[in-house]
Amino acid sequence: MSLTDTVKIELKYGQTGDFQCEIPSERVICYHQSPEPLSDVKQKMQQALNSPLELPPLNLAIVPGDKITILVDPQAPKAGAIIDAVWAYLLKCGISIEDLTILQAAVESEGGASELQNSVSDELQQQANWVVHNPESQDDLGYLGTSTGGERIYLSRHLLEADFILPIEKVGYDPLIGYAGGGSSLYPGFSSMEAIVRSRGQSHRELTPSDSRPLRQLIDEVGWMLGLQYSLQVIPAGGQQAADIIFGSLEAAFRKGKELLDRVWRVEPEYKAEMILVAIESGPAGHQWNQLGSVLETARNLVTQDGRVVLLTQIDADFGEGMQLLASCHEPLDAIKPLRDKLPLDLVAATQLALAGDWALVCLLSQADSDRVEDLFIIPLEDEAEIRRLLQTDETVTVIASAQHTYGQLKQD
Repeated sequence: MSLTDTVKIELKYGQTGDFQCEIPSERVICYHQSPEPLSDVKQKMQQALNSPLELPPLNLAIVPGDKITILVDPQAPKAGAIIDAVWAYLLKCGISIEDLTILQAAVESEGGASELQNSVSDELQQQANWVVHNPESQDDLGYLGTSTGGERIYLSRHLLEADFILPIEKVGYDPLIGYAGGGSSLYPGFSSMEAIVRSRGQSHRELTPSDSRPLRQLIDEVGWMLGLQYSLQVIPAGGQQAADIIFGSLEAAFRKGKELLDRVWRVEPEYKAEMILVAIESGPAGHQWNQLGSVLETARNLVTQDGRVVLLTQIDADFGEGMQLLASCHEPLDAIKPLRDKLPLDLVAATQLALAGDWALVCLLSQADSDRVEDLFIIPLEDEAEIRRLLQTDETVTVIASAQHTYGQLKQD
């Protein structure tokens, strides 16, 4: 009896899922795992705050009496621990807590804003000024200026009236703008609802993350108009952990953040697989259908046509407008034009699901209703045992942990 070498697979998914199996090594084209998380966020923050990239120490940029606004990206991991470390530094600089505003964007998940507030020190919870931006409130907005393209830019007054702004952002791949971070949480998230709707669009499959895109250019211009200088850029690890934190000038920190992101989250196998097994974990902003957008783009890039995409999730969320539209169609691609016309909030995820459903066989483990899942041209999976049965073939397999953070393409010569 001959022994076959196997690859031991372990995939965290959803909030509590933990899938384990073994696959013969000759069938595994790629097994991409999450980077190691930071063991001590407080220590890393102390190092980062004391040595900013391409800017003088922060204590030279602020003085007692300054109005400080910390702008928090809802996708940024370990944001509570980061805010605690920033406040400890600001306190040594003589900043009063009454002059500190923590500005959050509205998030899909219930309680998302309060979860961040509950994760910081009691002092910050009780005495800092906590604000959740309301893009539909004209009273909360002020005029920043007009872009070179003639677009009037409005932002939260808590940004316009601040003496110092510090963004805390996740650096990640984004189907619309290439790379998220570097001020992308600022606009349109802290602008008007009109700006948010206007920015929606379908992903650019012909572009790589580093290619130029009009919305990314506008985001950069808005950051320049606002005079952003310092920023904290966070590289995600698996789950809701951080792999690294970069502090310094907005441009330098984002540039280094993109380099680190590509090093740990870019997936580039040499060949497409007949099956791709991907796990999606709950993030700081929850576990939603919107997480599927970039995951499915990576899956389409790495799986053969008519192959199989197997998604491990614990999603149990209502369908957004885009998902409902897709569920009403007879064929996946029938949804593309209506999605483009309506521009729903879940446009990217619904579009990617339609494209993936046309390209490959999509199977989903979730906590959603099976009949509704089938309406999305997806085969619902009831439990992990079904996944193990799917893996008992001779198909080649690519496996990706924490796939919500990845960008995948075949290795370029």
